[in-house]
Amino acid sequence: MKYRIYVVDDDRHYARMLSYRLDKNANYEVKVFHGGEEVLKNLDEKPDLMLLDIMMPGVDGVEVLRQMTTRMPEVPVIMVSAQGVIDTAVEAMKIGAYDYITKGQDDLVKLDAIVRNVLEKVSLEREVESLRSEVSEKYQVKGMIGESPAMQQVYRMIQKATRGDLTVAIQGESGTGKELVAKAIHYSSGRKRGPFIVVNCAAIPRDLMESEFFGHEKGSFTGAHARKIGKFEQADGGTIFLDEIGELDHDLQAKLLRALQEGELTRVGGSETIEFSARVISATNKDVVQMIRDGRFREDLYYRLFQFPVPLPPLRERGQDVLLLSNYFFREYSQAHPEFKGMKISSAARRAIEAHPWPGNVRELKSAIERAILLSDTPEIGVADLMIANINPISPWAERMTLAQAAETSFKSPTPRVAQPHSPSVSTPSSEDDLRNPVSPESPVSLEDGEGGIVSLEELKQRAVERAYRLCERNVDRAAVELGIGRATMYRLLKKFDIME
Repeated sequence: MKYRIYVVDDDRHYARMLSYRLDKNANYEVKVFHGGEEVLKNLDEKPDLMLLDIMMPGVDGVEVLRQMTTRMPEVPVIMVSAQGVIDTAVEAMKIGAYDYITKGQDDLVKLDAIVRNVLEKVSLEREVESLRSEVSEKYQVKGMIGESPAMQQVYRMIQKATRGDLTVAIQGESGTGKELVAKAIHYSSGRKRGPFIVVNCAAIPRDLMESEFFGHEKGSFTGAHARKIGKFEQADGGTIFLDEIGELDHDLQAKLLRALQEGELTRVGGSETIEFSARVISATNKDVVQMIRDGRFREDLYYRLFQFPVPLPPLRERGQDVLLLSNYFFREYSQAHPEFKGMKISSAARRAIEAHPWPGNVRELKSAIERAILLSDTPEIGVADLMIANINPISPWAERMTLAQAAETSFKSPTPRVAQPHSPSVSTPSSEDDLRNPVSPESPVSLEDGEGGIVSLEELKQRAVERAYRLCERNVDRAAVELGIGRATMYRLLKKFDIME
């Protein structure tokens, strides 16, 4: 891409000389104007840089500069002055000129370097703006995945939250995408050009939290070797996202409340009052109302932070969104790793994804999809590759149980023994056939052997290994994961108990 440079000078000879010098660079497209009025009439195409003479008849360079700062403030202007008008050039710098050169030979030699530096700055600013637009588009509501009624309500709440500067509190289970919603609010609001600062209140040691929030002065405590700017100060003009606000120390809650009420802060160890303007979005997976009742969260801070609550639904309440998200994560990972191109998710795996309750929500789903792509030995992802074990053809009642839980039922008896007179009611021992068939999770636990004695720990271990192996359809790796043991250990136990077929 060529840079468009405007040369504005009533001295035709000097203008031609500047144009000739700049035209040597193939990356420059130079256009010459011989007066201020002429250039102002031809600003339909925005230049990347303007070289502007100060002393011109009619509309002089200073007036052109004033109009440029209003009409195109992002265009850098280099003033060109004669030897006798240096003071005017300095005054132009105060108005908004980027730099100035004189019409002497020495400054003309510097012209190439000055122009190159200015255009490098323009290039960087364009790149930053492009990245900012890309991030803004990515995190707007239209970039979120989900069509369920529950998510449609979330979208409506996000759009309403962008209308003002009320503090927003996002509530939802872990993994539901609270930070994504916070970014959607920020990048759709009037503060989108400002910073988006994230503070994880659960990850910062309690003793350092105040410094993290408000900063500190050099020497304010042991280890404070230099001044530190706090997160609230960094977020000035933008948004600060306080994740896991329920973990905030009770003593710091009062200081946070005062900072939000006054719009000002004081660094640790300092005396200077610093004003800031940052919108606050907080998030938590805790019941803050219950925390208030328990005396662990200030009621006045609650009303300050929860001006605009946004509840997020868990993935299990979002219907077909789980398949939309699965496809999205699948495509995203496959595109980033071309070696997995051509893979697909099997119908059985899709049914398993739909049926699984996803206690870890979207975060768990994303991990499961990426893991399944890596684990699959075929071009099609199967149920076993997902390692979620939510649907088991052998054990339909275990639809919402992990295989580890299902394996525990290897000690459970399907039917209670009829109580004999003058003896306690006990359960009949499980037969070999019982161990190989599904049993009800509500069955009473029996640790007895067939003769009324206690089953040994070794026998319990054998039953658990055999049940997990069969429920996992003889998939050794999967059974090992569900039992929480290593693959080698699983093989050793299968061999020891003569279970592997």
